[in-house]
Formats: sequence, C-alpha cells, structure tokens
Amino acid sequence: MGSKGIGEIGIVGTAAAIGNAVHHATGIRFRDLPMTPDRILPQLS
Repeated sequence: MGSKGIGEIGIVGTAAAIGNAVHHATGIRFRDLPMTPDRILPQLS
C-alpha cells in the first residue's frame, strides 16, 4: 500500500544520524548496515 505508521516517520532518519555520528567520531565513512562494533573497530587500527 505504501502507507507508513505514525511511529515509522520519526525513525526514518535514525540510521543516517548514527552513520554521521560514526563518521564524525572516526573520520571513516561506513556505507553498509549494520554498523556494529566488530565492523567499526578493525577500521580504526
């Protein structure tokens, strides 16, 4: 149908916000989800 629930509208930008926070903290841009610690930490070494 393409309709969204009322709670879905507020969470749409969450993954992008977390991705930007990780980029600002580490300087590395991650373009794949999920961004788990075991995928982020090896990039920092």
